[in-house]
Amino acid sequence: MHLATLRSRIAGTAVEYGAPDYPKVRDAMVWNELKPQRSPELIVRVKSADDVAAAIDFARANGMKVGVRGGGHSWCGLPLRVGGLLIDLSALDKISVEPKNRTATIEPHLSNREVIRALAPYGLAFPMGHCPTVKASGFLLSGGIGWNSYLWGPACLSVAGLDLVTAEGRQVHASARENPDLYWAGRGGGAGFFAVATRYHLKLYPLPRAIRSSTYYFPLARAGEVGAWLSAVSPELERSVELSVLLVTAPPELADACRASAGKVCMVTATTFADTVETAHAALLPLADGPLEGDCLARKIEVPTPFDILFDLSGSLWPEGLRTETEVLWSHRSVADILVALRDHFLAAPPETVVLFALCSAWKGGLADRAATAFSLIAPTYGGVWTAWRDADEDRVNTQWHWRAVELLKPFTDGHYLGETDIVARPEHAPAAFAPENFARLMQLRERYDPDHLFHGFAGGLK
Repeated sequence: MHLATLRSRIAGTAVEYGAPDYPKVRDAMVWNELKPQRSPELIVRVKSADDVAAAIDFARANGMKVGVRGGGHSWCGLPLRVGGLLIDLSALDKISVEPKNRTATIEPHLSNREVIRALAPYGLAFPMGHCPTVKASGFLLSGGIGWNSYLWGPACLSVAGLDLVTAEGRQVHASARENPDLYWAGRGGGAGFFAVATRYHLKLYPLPRAIRSSTYYFPLARAGEVGAWLSAVSPELERSVELSVLLVTAPPELADACRASAGKVCMVTATTFADTVETAHAALLPLADGPLEGDCLARKIEVPTPFDILFDLSGSLWPEGLRTETEVLWSHRSVADILVALRDHFLAAPPETVVLFALCSAWKGGLADRAATAFSLIAPTYGGVWTAWRDADEDRVNTQWHWRAVELLKPFTDGHYLGETDIVARPEHAPAAFAPENFARLMQLRERYDPDHLFHGFAGGLK
């Protein structure tokens, strides 16, 4: 099939390598300012599922591998592969809500904030991701650790169906009853998925009416004690409470108090998704009088934080326009030990860097049925290092800092979260994001549904 034929079949556009606008289009495929130097032969910016099918037909006819860009928020730049055809889904950004059935249908390029805003007028919500700019596609395909997921569960468990285009170019629906193997793989398969998801059908939840957050700041030197306190108190908390401990650059008002720690501070956040102010107060009360109260540098207690404010707060920690390396893990080890292992190294972190660990005591038993989805790995502690900086001249030193932090975390690592692990630099982290039997099944299904390996998968086109 000739490129002219493809262009005549699609409503979108096809940009060839070497075209005047190719460099700009290529760089737009990745949100991270640390752009990988990998270039597809052709980028097809589709406008419909029919366009996706046409692009896959073209790739198959011309012996080209296929990559998919859902939102471009892959930290390690997975949409960009060497050679082949890249399908860009950024024009697919529609949502429809059925409030009576508490369901919604969304397209891949809607952001976390956009989905929540569209649901709010109906008094509904969904466990969308914490970062406001992350798009639905990669988040849902990778499992989806989102807001209130201790109570609602990882987001993929509330995906009731997917509309897909297969490696054969067929448009199909996948659910528990239709194409159940594709449904299983699409809920957690991430970059290893062997189809293109063009719509997600979501099960929704009532919007909590009294979302409240408490924040505490402690000296960095006390991070170990903070971690021990949180480990002790987290089993007492309601499932509606998200509890996290962070190592960050201190806010301006605490800069003087944190000079001895290079301007760094230990921060604790707790957010409850409650329906009444009284319920929210009771949920956060166990954190009010901790053993380190005398060391607390500042606190904000039970602040009203509707979703838009939650997104503003998380967006301030992970702003746009940064050069970023990321590694996120699951662990059964003490968060106190993890923080102590990182504490001294964090003194030299670039100022935009965030270390975060969530204490997921509600998940200490793992997933109730990890055979139900490809997403299959959870542990009581979730988190890692988001190393971020602005200046390209600092790439080498900050990348070295990042990978040293990853090495320090290695003794505590039981597995990785697929949506935020660098499988380019560490390809072994892809299978380590699954229960072994789930990864084996995912690979078997790939051989069945994509026997010619049309899709790049986890490792294709990275060199």
